[in-house]
Amino acid sequence: MDDRAELLTLLDACRAEGARAIEVLHQRHERFLTTGMRIRPARTTEEAWTARVWLEGGRAGMATSSTRKGLAERAVAAARMAPPSAHAGPADRYPPPTGSLGIDDRRWGNVHDDDRNELLGAAERGLSQGGTVLRRLQYEEVRERRSLVSTREVELAAAATTWTLAAEATLAATTLRHRIASRHFADVASLPFGLDLRRRLEGFVRAERLPDAALPAVLDPAGMASLMRGLAPAFVAPGLAARFLSGRLGRPLASPALHVTDDGGQASGLHTWPFDERGVVPFAVPLLKDGIPHSLYHDPESARAAGLRPTGHSRDGGLRPSNLVVRPGSRTRNVILGELVDHLVVDELPPLDLETGRIQGPCRVGVVRGGARAGGLVVHLDIDVGDLLARVVEVASDQERCQEVDTPTTIFAPLPFTG
Repeated sequence: MDDRAELLTLLDACRAEGARAIEVLHQRHERFLTTGMRIRPARTTEEAWTARVWLEGGRAGMATSSTRKGLAERAVAAARMAPPSAHAGPADRYPPPTGSLGIDDRRWGNVHDDDRNELLGAAERGLSQGGTVLRRLQYEEVRERRSLVSTREVELAAAATTWTLAAEATLAATTLRHRIASRHFADVASLPFGLDLRRRLEGFVRAERLPDAALPAVLDPAGMASLMRGLAPAFVAPGLAARFLSGRLGRPLASPALHVTDDGGQASGLHTWPFDERGVVPFAVPLLKDGIPHSLYHDPESARAAGLRPTGHSRDGGLRPSNLVVRPGSRTRNVILGELVDHLVVDELPPLDLETGRIQGPCRVGVVRGGARAGGLVVHLDIDVGDLLARVVEVASDQERCQEVDTPTTIFAPLPFTG
């Protein structure tokens, strides 16, 4: 921890202002960003210092800045204005995880412009064939160092890398976006990024009408990952009463075939950290067990109120999901699709409204007849998320990592699409 002296100085400054308990967090982001077909580097370094303090009666205050100057005073001033709380206070001390998590790529600092140009060139070539027009291509690499100390004798430090490639491309009348991200440069450099996006586009070149017959719907891993990404924030404990999941814990929400876990300690996971921004070591949280909402995300305060342990998901000033894992089924995608013959392939579902629980809006679907892609169209979907998830018929065994979500292809009973 090369910033230990600065952290302890800030902690002492908070104590001198009258704080009885303190957490101090330092984050440093080294970032390389380029937009375009060839490297035009924009390198930046960003720092953030956060002081959380507690006064008599559990009154809590927080202040964040790019510098330490005046931070202690602002945090304590905020605490003096806050109401008392019986559950407020720094996170307890937890044993750190053992072994390597595989989140800090050793290639950081050893990736050169030739390597980046090769990656971008491959993506460009994959998206510049068959009439595809590349609208946007962006590459980013980030290394974050995170350090934390508290008056509970917690001293933690770690680093993690993230490599990201994103693009937008058009073919005929269809424009789609695609993004891949990993803790390791080799993963991003080896995936068939341009080819994957071009194949998605090609599936919509030929216009089709919505079949009269009610057909099963297939959600590929990327589409299922998007659905899970939108669903997971509903399981945040603070503010639950304002979301659709209120009152539905322990009651069936989805098909028994659906089992979803959040694993913040997953090896090489995109959102894996040995500790969160409150110093809590994360553990696996079963969100859905056999289709039933089971557990919630908790910070130290909500966990104390519920008599539970915090889950280790404090990030970016709030509770955020980390790595989501959808349990795979027993049969392969090829076997399942071989039996379906005629079906719809959903590119991506409309967004989920966390307050109402409805999924409503336009989405693209491909039409498969006799096992071959016939074309695609834009349809409209309006459905309660519980109704949608209850229609899960089968989950395939072929699991795929889509950024922070590990998920297989999922088969749904016919959905109420309208043309």
